[in-house]
Amino acid sequence: MATTFHRDGHSSTPTGSRAPLDLSAAAEFYRHLGWPASLDSAGHRLVVHTGDVLDALIVPARLAEPVAAELATSLMSGPVSTDVDDRWWTFLTEPCRRTSLELPPDLRDAKVRAVPRGGYVVVPHPADSQHWTNRPEQGHVLPPWSAVVAIARKVLAQWH
Repeated sequence: MATTFHRDGHSSTPTGSRAPLDLSAAAEFYRHLGWPASLDSAGHRLVVHTGDVLDALIVPARLAEPVAAELATSLMSGPVSTDVDDRWWTFLTEPCRRTSLELPPDLRDAKVRAVPRGGYVVVPHPADSQHWTNRPEQGHVLPPWSAVVAIARKVLAQWH
């Protein structure tokens, strides 16, 4: 059984009368990007499985904003989504090349979390501009895991 890890218990995808068809098409959009996406019909949300094609870091918003800005400045921005309350941001990255997803103590203390391999992360609908701070695009590579971790550490170090 896969480990479950997501930001909150709420769906970050729009729901309503169009949800089933819309979410199925959205899952197909993510699959065309090469992402292992599926529809969690019980939760009416889209999920992307981690560990093979991509990994994910969940970062508190106050740290995530400057990290996203620094990644953009470094020309390494990738898909970033927010939860329904905009308190947590999820950075999608290339798979971590290390055997362990263990984060350094400074990031753990800052409440940064790595989504475990074999887990999943809830993603917004591709058209949900409210919850994608940086939308995924066809042909764009994901930033390296190590770069996102390094930039998050750099931002933290600048705060101290």
